[in-house]
Amino acid sequence: MSTEALRIVVDSNVWVDNYCIDHPGGEVAKRFLSAALARGAELLYPFHCIKDVQYVLDHEFKRAALRELGAVDEKVALASREAAQACVRNMNELATAVGGDVSDVWIALKYLKINPDLEDNLVLSACRRAHADYLVTSDASLIAASDVAAKTPEQMIALLELDL
Repeated sequence: MSTEALRIVVDSNVWVDNYCIDHPGGEVAKRFLSAALARGAELLYPFHCIKDVQYVLDHEFKRAALRELGAVDEKVALASREAAQACVRNMNELATAVGGDVSDVWIALKYLKINPDLEDNLVLSACRRAHADYLVTSDASLIAASDVAAKTPEQMIALLELDL
């Protein structure tokens, strides 16, 4: 790999897996992020994803509390929300948001011809805007639709470890 830092857009599902210890992809997501940071990669995330990550994490933390405690009261709900917010603050420390404007919407709408998922298309638009080298996602349909080199976290770990 070149001496220039790799620009890697990380999809929301990888961030969620990173923060949810009970997710099947959790360990791989953690290993990928660690490997990317160790290699000096520039991690990026589509701006619109931060709200989704916070929402899903809040829900997942409440669901875990419900399994453990049998109920979610106001105190647990507040703790879940605060934990999810702490995670997105950490995400924002590790990675840079890729902003967007109406041109990204235009591009995402154009992608509908090849991919019916508008949210995924906004991710692809963010990859274009950021001039990303890679997109890392666990979403097989997004990988298939991507016109940027798209890898699963496990595949990206292997690439980062090549040490070219």
